[in-house]
Amino acid sequence: MTGLIKITAVFIRANVDSGEALKAADTLADLTDGRISAEDAVSIISSLLKSQLEIRECVPNEATAFAVTSIRELRKALHERDLGLAYDIADILQALPEKKFISDKRSVSDFNKVYIKQFNKKHGIKLPFIA
Repeated sequence: MTGLIKITAVFIRANVDSGEALKAADTLADLTDGRISAEDAVSIISSLLKSQLEIRECVPNEATAFAVTSIRELRKALHERDLGLAYDIADILQALPEKKFISDKRSVSDFNKVYIKQFNKKHGIKLPFIA
């Protein structure tokens, strides 16, 4: 799912002011909240991105809280038309480290420092750090 989140975040960031970005964020949030199946989410997002996508791997446990919270905040920002905030959240999500790097403490520390800490300081929102 990491790959699906990242490619969807790139799409949302590039189209932050569009209805398609809102639909993509709603779909990701519904998927992470268990409201729709992975198959349905992949179908909807594939249609929006005009590309055949698939879920190849799950979000690692260490990054789950970050991913879920970020996706929920992204959806909220888009619904509230806070496009600057939505852009910044999508930017962080597209940079989410791959599963193989989550076990590298230095990579995780760098991601937390460069992305999450700076974001939290800028926006006053507390996205959780990747453990």
